[in-house]
Amino acid sequence: MVEISVIIPTHNRAAMLRSLLSKLDAQRDGTPAFEVLVVADGCEDDTSTMLSSLRTRVPLRTLTLPGVGPALARNAGAQVASGRLLIFLDDDIEPGENFVRAHTVEHQRHPGGVVMGPYPPLPHIAKDRFRLSARAWWTRHFERVSRPGHQFAFTDVLTGNLSLDAELFHAMGGLDPQFARAREDFEFGLRLIKKGVPIRFAPDALGYHLEHQTTTLTGKMVRRYQEGRSDALMARKHPDIQRLLAIHRFTGRKGRKRRLQRTIATRAGSILDPLVKAGPRVLQMLEKAGLRRLYEKVERQCSGYHYLRGAAEVLGEDWRLPTDPASNDEIDVLEIDLDQGLEAAEAMLAERRPLAARIMNGTVHVGDMGHRVGAEPWDARHFRPWLNRQAIHRYLPVALAEWRGQPINVPPHLSDFTLNTLNNPSFHVHMIEQHLQWVQAKLRSALYDNRSKS
Repeated sequence: MVEISVIIPTHNRAAMLRSLLSKLDAQRDGTPAFEVLVVADGCEDDTSTMLSSLRTRVPLRTLTLPGVGPALARNAGAQVASGRLLIFLDDDIEPGENFVRAHTVEHQRHPGGVVMGPYPPLPHIAKDRFRLSARAWWTRHFERVSRPGHQFAFTDVLTGNLSLDAELFHAMGGLDPQFARAREDFEFGLRLIKKGVPIRFAPDALGYHLEHQTTTLTGKMVRRYQEGRSDALMARKHPDIQRLLAIHRFTGRKGRKRRLQRTIATRAGSILDPLVKAGPRVLQMLEKAGLRRLYEKVERQCSGYHYLRGAAEVLGEDWRLPTDPASNDEIDVLEIDLDQGLEAAEAMLAERRPLAARIMNGTVHVGDMGHRVGAEPWDARHFRPWLNRQAIHRYLPVALAEWRGQPINVPPHLSDFTLNTLNNPSFHVHMIEQHLQWVQAKLRSALYDNRSKS
């Protein structure tokens, strides 16, 4: 019996999985004891042979499934895991040497919540537009959620590098199996937020994402189909957040263009599918020809078509979604007076965890911590970063006026507080190192090209 279980669903990635397991086997000294549970889901390569012959210091167990998808694979792994703490890790992520310990330490500091670790793209040479776009998306995502005081939304929750208590996971009912191949993490994140479960970010629980080895244009189109299907299911299960989903733009009866797109996706799919399947090859040709704008237009059309085809599988020809029951609900707004001090304000937020708060300083309105649909309630950890942003927004015009020699009117309601700019140096160091490696890789590539030409 161990306290920690690392659960890895995998599908036909034997070589990548072997490298991942070697990284887990080489965790830093002082790492708490843990087990690794690999869920081989519909593997047709030599994953089984590799696992049976592999010798590791860390206890390694395997579970075989017939290809049920990552959501059910994670649920199955959680059912047989021994640990009280579950760490979910994707099979295309190489964890750092402090990976397991960083997750554990964050739970010790703040028990009872969910912890997410970063998995930015592994530095690599990328020249094609698809690869550069994917790399930029992942990098921006983790830079955003790593900011101090970030208020997590359900779309921030990713199960590729995530940990929580086994008791909490089972109490939540695990991942919803109807979201078998897409959005299972978003839907789980939304339920966590509705239950008021805190979500935290552990910058040292770092892993590098080998997305350049596992994602392709063709794979992206398949993924978009699954995302369309899952978004339609999400809108039906959680009507209160349907306006945040792309599928919402295509429902209802207004708009001739929208009706035409729905009709094409619903009725003409069997005819168009063979043509659209050629989309990735067409995009490669357009990129090679340097037709950037045409490339972007065709890529959007192909991506949107696959998304609507997936949604049509769920919605049929009706394309109607249930009415949002929460649209007319009033949100209770907590009022906080800064005259009581910052610590008192933080204590009130930690105790009440409101969806919205109005911050006053005596009779002066400092600002509103507004309600965001699909985002976690406000907490103490959000307050000072939010206050910093308010100070920046209010004092920046003052600084500009001073620089221009204009009269200065200092806002009185923040003048008594020292607002330090918060930072998250640990994760930013990782990102700086990553960018340096990319630059070095590009320079080596350029030198190699020049030598080849000469």
